[in-house]
Formats: sequence, C-alpha cells, structure tokens
Amino acid sequence: MRWRDRVIVLFFPRGVMLTVAALMLFFIHLSILASDVYNFCITHYYDKMSFRYTVVLMFSQVISICWAAMGSLYAEMTDDKPFRCFALTILMLNGAVFFNRLSLEFLAMQYREEYY
Repeated sequence: MRWRDRVIVLFFPRGVMLTVAALMLFFIHLSILASDVYNFCITHYYDKMSFRYTVVLMFSQVISICWAAMGSLYAEMTDDKPFRCFALTILMLNGAVFFNRLSLEFLAMQYREEYY
C-alpha cells in the first residue's frame, strides 16, 4: 500500500470512498441511460443504443448498488446524520437507475419483438 492510499484512508471516514465510488458510477450509468432513452424515444436510432453492453451495464449497476449499500452500512455506524442521508440517497438513486434501465431493456425487447 502506497503512502497516498494511507493518506486517503486517514482523511476520509469509513464508507465515504465506497459512497463516492457509487456516486461516480451512478453518474456514468445515468448518462448512458439518458443517451439510450434519447435514442429510443426521440431519434429512434436503435443501433446507437447500448444493447451490446447490457450484461456489463447490469453487472456494473449491481456492483454500484452493493458499494452504495456497504457505504450506507458504514454511515449508519457513525453519528453523522448528513453523511447517512447522503449514503442512503446514493443507494436509492442507484436502485432507481437500475430499475429504469431494466424497464427500458424490456420495453426495447417488446418493441423489437424479441422473445427469449
């Protein structure tokens, strides 16, 4: 472990790094979802959607939810109420993006009449 890693661990409370990583993944997933919704609903360019990476996106979103849940558990052990609220908000936002992605995938399958 390098000294920079130790400094980061010393300056941030437990669970903050997990919550910040989940927040960064949330913004990435939200931008991909917004792009897919734009291509599905407005431009109808279905070949520009992220169908080829659906499995990777779903796995990444599950990892993001797990990190947010672990950060939320660490936040619950502290007495810092704003941090607990922040961690729970990130957890709920990651869950909402996951279920919106899932519903968009099923809607796209139904629209393109793919049955598996």
